[in-house]
Amino acid sequence: MVKSLFGTSALAGLALFALGSAPVYAETLTSGAVPPSLKINGFTSINAYVLNQQRRENGRGGPQPHIGVDASNLFFTIMGYSVNGIEYMYRVTLETIPGSSTTMQQNYGQIKGSFGTFQVGNIVGPEDTMIWDAGKIIGGTGGFDGGYNNVYNMSAGVMRGNDNVGDKGNATTVVYYSPEVGGWQVGIAYTPSTAHQGDGKLDNMTGGTAKLPGNRGLYEVKGNQPFDLRHVAMGLTYKKEIGKWNITLSGAGITAKSYFFNSNIANNTTSGRVPFQNAKAYQLGFVVGYGDFRFGGGYLDNGKSHLPRSPNFTYGGSTGDKVNLTSMNNGNAGHAWNVGAGYTLGAYQLAASYQRTNRNTGNFQKAHSDFYSATVDVTPFQGLKVYTEVDYIRSRTNSVAVARETAFLNNQSGNSSVGVGNNSGLLGIVGTKISF
Repeated sequence: MVKSLFGTSALAGLALFALGSAPVYAETLTSGAVPPSLKINGFTSINAYVLNQQRRENGRGGPQPHIGVDASNLFFTIMGYSVNGIEYMYRVTLETIPGSSTTMQQNYGQIKGSFGTFQVGNIVGPEDTMIWDAGKIIGGTGGFDGGYNNVYNMSAGVMRGNDNVGDKGNATTVVYYSPEVGGWQVGIAYTPSTAHQGDGKLDNMTGGTAKLPGNRGLYEVKGNQPFDLRHVAMGLTYKKEIGKWNITLSGAGITAKSYFFNSNIANNTTSGRVPFQNAKAYQLGFVVGYGDFRFGGGYLDNGKSHLPRSPNFTYGGSTGDKVNLTSMNNGNAGHAWNVGAGYTLGAYQLAASYQRTNRNTGNFQKAHSDFYSATVDVTPFQGLKVYTEVDYIRSRTNSVAVARETAFLNNQSGNSSVGVGNNSGLLGIVGTKISF
């Protein structure tokens, strides 16, 4: 406890010293402080999908197309400057998707100066903001990290997306980004609990029994995911420009103490909190540009993050049913790599990407996917983008993973979804994004 108090006091003292000693930003301020003012901006993205896939469970069959408002946010930013050039800001991000159960994504304060940038509140960390790979190049909805999961039946047990397992999402955190020195920049974030957001009370025993604010896991049932305590994320980037050439190198890592709340064993004598494999994951990426061309790639490895420590781990969900994770403990949480290329021609941006994911779901049984994407984005007017995306997805799994995921899903009250076997599909997306 003494060490924790000392560390907290030292961090606060360092921040206060930085605030008091920051030099004047002559290029920003010429006549003293600027009082806080409100700025409102945002965007909405509306997409139409047409898909032909082999597996049509979980309501994903029948007539086409599908139309959705898949991303829509309003940003309220209050910003001011002190007399010595320090920027201070408060921002709220409202998710304005109709019918969304979560209306506020981010709520945080920020102080920025020559000493770097401090952020406190519900906000993503360097494991998200500091990664540069093919995901920075592909257009449309984002290819392998985009809107395909709204319509495609991904095979059970397949690692998906482009975030590490253990990514904390918008959990309450403290973040620091250093100033860029010689092209290098460091970011670090500390999150006491990935199951906490807003004014939630201290609860390190059960985590969140409802949807967690972040904490990307191995399957879609948010209420039954492991949660992390003492979550630390670090990121590093290096940027360099030489004539028409430019390069960005990036990396990020996550470490945390991981637990699972097992309602099946919780009673008056035990908390039901069970240690899981600790989150230990990393991600690497690069983007190289020459004139109007860009090329990038990346790799991520989740290790054994968020896996049970013993075989046949069993838990009970909201209905009291038991789910046995069988041999998941001796598998892994997946790894993936991606490549992509893009070209800009006036108002047009053309790009293509590929991602491969691999995972051992237990006892050397495999689940993997291949994801090919091509996109064309057009920006005819300022603030308006129209895009087309074509994806070919091929995912493969095994019978044990299918049965396990079916049990996950059916353990939720009123949920009749099932785990999906081998699948492949061709997906077309036409969308528009309006921002201001």
